[in-house]
Amino acid sequence: MPFLIDSNVLIDVSRGNAGAIKYVDRLPEPWALSQVTAMELIVGARDKRDLATIDGFLSLYPLVPLSDSIGTAACRLLKTDAKSHGLHVFDSLIAATAMEKALTLVTLNRKHDQMIEGLQLEVPVTKLRCPSGSVPPR
Repeated sequence: MPFLIDSNVLIDVSRGNAGAIKYVDRLPEPWALSQVTAMELIVGARDKRDLATIDGFLSLYPLVPLSDSIGTAACRLLKTDAKSHGLHVFDSLIAATAMEKALTLVTLNRKHDQMIEGLQLEVPVTKLRCPSGSVPPR
């Protein structure tokens, strides 16, 4: 699993954003989702129908579960980067997951993630929220 897809990318996909869908479709598989990303998507569901769509989507891809070592690594990241760079709890857990599993994190969150030493990042474009029908540069 070379890629771990962040929730901010998948939110655009779930909302039918053409640029985001085309970008994710072009990513070489296999890729996975963090258990934290799954939780963020579930919390963001607008209604039961949205939740059913998210459940269906989540069933298609491997979920990387949280572990003690991921939690410990996330705590280390928060100690070094929360105050200085605004790193949040969920972002630290997702970054720690990517690092522990040697996955490249695909995210739109360059601000909070680019300063994390040892984290492999792929930031698709500044924003995937392109006009309908346009394709983000690759």
